[in-house]
Amino acid sequence: MAYDAPRMKRKTYVIGHRNPDTDSIVSAIAYAELKRQKGLAECHAARAGKLTPQTEYILDRFNIPAPEFVPDLVPKVGYFLSDGAVTAVASEALWDALETMEREKVSILPVVDAQGRYRAVLHHNAFASNITRKINPHRKAIIPVSMELLLKTLQAQPVVTFGGAEVARSRILVAGSSFDSFRQHLENEIPANALVLTGDREDIQRFSIESGARAVIITNGMPLAKGLRELAESRRVTVMISPYDTSSTAFLILYSTPVMTMADEDAKPVAAGSYVRAVRDQLAAAPSRCLPVVDDAGVVVGIFSESDLIAEPNIDIIMVDHNEMGQAVEGLENYRILEIIDHHRLGNFSTRYPITFINRVVGATATIVAGMYIEQKAVLTPGVAALLLAGILTDTLMLRSSTATETDREMADYLAGLVNLDIEAFGREIFSNARKVADLPADEIIGMDSKAYAACGQRFAVSQVEVSATDDLLVRKGALLTGLRQRRAEESLYFAALMITDITSLSSLLLIDGDETFIKKIAFPQVDAGVFRCRDILSRKKQLIPLLIELMETVLGVADNR
Repeated sequence: MAYDAPRMKRKTYVIGHRNPDTDSIVSAIAYAELKRQKGLAECHAARAGKLTPQTEYILDRFNIPAPEFVPDLVPKVGYFLSDGAVTAVASEALWDALETMEREKVSILPVVDAQGRYRAVLHHNAFASNITRKINPHRKAIIPVSMELLLKTLQAQPVVTFGGAEVARSRILVAGSSFDSFRQHLENEIPANALVLTGDREDIQRFSIESGARAVIITNGMPLAKGLRELAESRRVTVMISPYDTSSTAFLILYSTPVMTMADEDAKPVAAGSYVRAVRDQLAAAPSRCLPVVDDAGVVVGIFSESDLIAEPNIDIIMVDHNEMGQAVEGLENYRILEIIDHHRLGNFSTRYPITFINRVVGATATIVAGMYIEQKAVLTPGVAALLLAGILTDTLMLRSSTATETDREMADYLAGLVNLDIEAFGREIFSNARKVADLPADEIIGMDSKAYAACGQRFAVSQVEVSATDDLLVRKGALLTGLRQRRAEESLYFAALMITDITSLSSLLLIDGDETFIKKIAFPQVDAGVFRCRDILSRKKQLIPLLIELMETVLGVADNR
């Protein structure tokens, strides 16, 4: 009986930018829920980086699980599996497995255990090699077989049966000669291993049963001689009646062996999480250019073939809180993008198909998503409403940032009313948790909510963290500047910066490592080498980045036309 491998369902990921901030995470969670409510069942929130302490606190506060971590979208084998694999259970008959291959029009058949875990693969090369050994006239053929498989494959009528599912190595003896010759033949074998094929010859039937043969198989539908049933029961000899002639019965006995005996145990499967580029050589060398695919538990989930290399993956993407490939999870360009929901400037972006693109001048993507719930008359659960409120407050610095709009304020009031939260108190609660940022390693701080940009023919990166006081981070400026210097070197950046925003004093510190001429042109008050105080600067998107690009244009003498 074949085992039905699980099908790999087509999935849509709602995912924010690398190094996600709170707005990116909550918008992904909320929009995935909205899409599910509207009928896209396999729509799931994903994240392209580690959660910030602030985001962890918010998710824990409302008992919402974190989105699935997708570190990259570089094509993986599992992304190209559309249908579950046709498989054979290791204990089923070879005949049934071959019928399955013929019926399903497949060139390989994974062999699995009762739980669907991979054991081997049946393919025509392996079958031809193994069956040749079994029928070699110069060697005595030994056939591993059980009585259950014999009865099923031969479609035989059981008379007396013993042994059931026990598989034992047996020899086929055809009683086609005189009685004396057959007796000598059987005496030279181990009777308990013998499968005797005979017609309606009572002498052969009786002698075989008396000798303790493993089974007596009577061909052509002939009956067992009278009085021998009791003898077979007493000697514990299986007796069955095959509807086929002797040659056909002998042929089918070969095919009654468990499929595992004819399968290729040396063929190795590939993991669903394997990168496509890493399995190309293995695929090229595989029988029929096909490979069984297994999940983390070793369960077969599909077949990966050469034709899959040019197929569309079974993953679709909805981008939230970004629209630039430089900020997107690695490998995103390999997938079909269905929608973009964002509130940032437009990047240099194109798609192969028309998409839904929503870009609004608001302070948070969460504001847009909350508005879509209202527009589409969807249910805002208390948990989702609270997350969206947190996204608005964190991205607009409690509505104090220059990016905050009247739309953000109205939506925050609406969401706060749904969940009975005071905006000011809830905002302070969220940002008080930001004190934990100072305890993190320098590279993690630099990696939090980090975004890469391109302007004036150069690439640069700016990270941002919000804290209630900058003192704890300022004393670590040496380690932070060293981290920025390392990042700049590793990624060949024009400069790398960290914006530390104080939500209490409503100002920021800028730590930066970059081109010396560029650094000297920064007009903000300098606190120390590589450290500048940016009074009244709260928004990276609307305030800091435009200033930095303008400065780059001056230093490089190149206009940024984006």
